[in-house]
Amino acid sequence: MTRVRIAPLAGAALGVLLGAALWAGAVSAQPAESPLTVATISGQVEVYRRAQNAWEPARLRTQIAKGEGARALPGGRLTLRSVGGHALRLAPLSQVFLAEDAPAAGAPLAVRMDGGRVWVAVLPGASLRAPLEVQAGPVTVGLRGGAAGLRANGDGSVLLRVYHGVAVCSGSAGDRKWERMVKAGEEITVPGSGAPGEPSSLTRDSAEAAWVAWNQEQDRAGGYAGSTPTR
Repeated sequence: MTRVRIAPLAGAALGVLLGAALWAGAVSAQPAESPLTVATISGQVEVYRRAQNAWEPARLRTQIAKGEGARALPGGRLTLRSVGGHALRLAPLSQVFLAEDAPAAGAPLAVRMDGGRVWVAVLPGASLRAPLEVQAGPVTVGLRGGAAGLRANGDGSVLLRVYHGVAVCSGSAGDRKWERMVKAGEEITVPGSGAPGEPSSLTRDSAEAAWVAWNQEQDRAGGYAGSTPTR
C-alpha cells in the first residue's frame, strides 16, 4: 500500500489594466495551503514521514509537508486541514500524498489520491481558483468552494460526486486533453483510459450512506456547505 515517491492611457484602457493587476495580485496573494494538519482521528490512521522514510501512528495536530502522506487503515478515518481551513477526509483504506515540490505562488496545493475514498471540502468564496487539486488516477479535480466525494474503483476508473459548489475535472486521452465542469447535484465517472462522458444527476449509494451523512454533518458544522445539503 505504501507508495513513496512520490504613453498615457485612455481612462477605459487604464481601468482594464488596473483590474487585471488587482486580479493578478489577488491570485499571487492566495495563501499557501501547506502544510496539512491532522484535525480529527478515528481508529487506526498513519502518516508518512519523509525524513524517516517510514509510516507512524497519526496524532492530532501532526503536520504533513511536501512529499509526505497519510492513510486510514481498516476501520480508520481522519481529517486533514489546510492552512486556509479547507479539508480532506479519508475513509477507511484510503491514502493521500502531497506533491514533493512546493506549489508556485498562487498555484493550488497538489494532492495525490492513491486509492479509497476521499471527501474534499473547500470554504465558499475562499479564492479565485481552486485552493487545492486532487489527482486521482486518470483525473485531476479542483473544487471551487463546496464539497465533493472521490472514489477510486477497482477497474481504474474514478467516481466524482459534487454535493456543493463546482468542481473542474481535467485529464488526457492519448494526446488530447479534456475538461469537464461538474456542478452541485451532479456526478461523473472518469474511466481509467479515455475521456469521460458528460456529468449526470447525482445518485445515492447505500453502501456509502453513512460516509456521506457524516461528511455532510462535518460540512455544515465547518461552514463548507451552507445549511441545506444536496441529497
